[in-house]
Amino acid sequence: MNFVVKYSEKWSDLFRSPESSIPDPNTLCTRIQTLEDCWVVLTYLHLKRRNLNVFISDRFIPGEICVVSSPDLGIRDLTFNSFMVGCRGDGSKPVLCDMAIVQNRANVESAADIFIPHWPQPGLIPRLKERGSTIENVVFNGYEINLYAPFCSSEFQRELENLGVKLVINGSPENGPVMWHDYSTNDLVLAVRDLTEKDALGKPASKLVNAWIAGVPALLGPEPAFRDLRQSELDYIEVKTPEAVLEAIQKLKAQPETYQKMVLNGFRRAQEFSVDNIAEQWCQALSGPVAENYERWKQSNQVMHAVAFVPKIFRHKVASREAAYNRFHGYRIVSGRYT
Repeated sequence: MNFVVKYSEKWSDLFRSPESSIPDPNTLCTRIQTLEDCWVVLTYLHLKRRNLNVFISDRFIPGEICVVSSPDLGIRDLTFNSFMVGCRGDGSKPVLCDMAIVQNRANVESAADIFIPHWPQPGLIPRLKERGSTIENVVFNGYEINLYAPFCSSEFQRELENLGVKLVINGSPENGPVMWHDYSTNDLVLAVRDLTEKDALGKPASKLVNAWIAGVPALLGPEPAFRDLRQSELDYIEVKTPEAVLEAIQKLKAQPETYQKMVLNGFRRAQEFSVDNIAEQWCQALSGPVAENYERWKQSNQVMHAVAFVPKIFRHKVASREAAYNRFHGYRIVSGRYT
């Protein structure tokens, strides 16, 4: 089982290191940033540290199973000689691949698609227990351009200040290095993105799961991945507008017991998404449907693989154009606009 890293120069130390000294992913938290880092490198590290028969490579191995970040895979890679498992992320359908790992249940469209939740944030630093039910910092982990515009307004920030609260956008250069793994002083997680309806179907529930692990209640937009996990009102508070956020803050300040119930509920829900549980799901996928389809794939020869690759080229171009269009055009899930 080969995990193929196309941007290998970033991870040259992994290629040089002996297999007996695989680093702890928690020590690499500031380096795990791209889709390839999150899905290929991180998965390799977690599985290798469990002594599984997986390898890291900077090229596709003919005749073998290769796991790759599908948005980084192109037609010119000519991968028809390998059995390709593409990690889709929030990109287009990986039609160049034989199978796909998807991070949103809505992307399971056939038996070739396997849903596996995103890995928890490596090196996550939980909220300090001594903060209790204090609400001073509302934090958006991401770049400001991705936060729904009304939350970036000076008016909203003044309203927060009136409640003794400030908005921290953890991704803005003026706030220093991005520390998405550090929740130590986060009191509420905010994540409201005015995505198009189709674009939202590819997003993972990571912001919610990481908030649960960190012990921080979350105020989230109406994304399908969040709603898919919701079992009770303690899981998170759904919001669309600054007014709804202000109302939620006032409620939690007035009811500190509700804040604590959300924290405890989050810890309970987070157990479903532990590293061990995600690793087990990967093992089941790779030893089950991936291995079974690989055995069937091996029954065809190289010429047959090459012939089957030709129509994938055209489907890949169509899928890429559709994904690019859908990211910017369609019904917006927060504002209700059509763009």
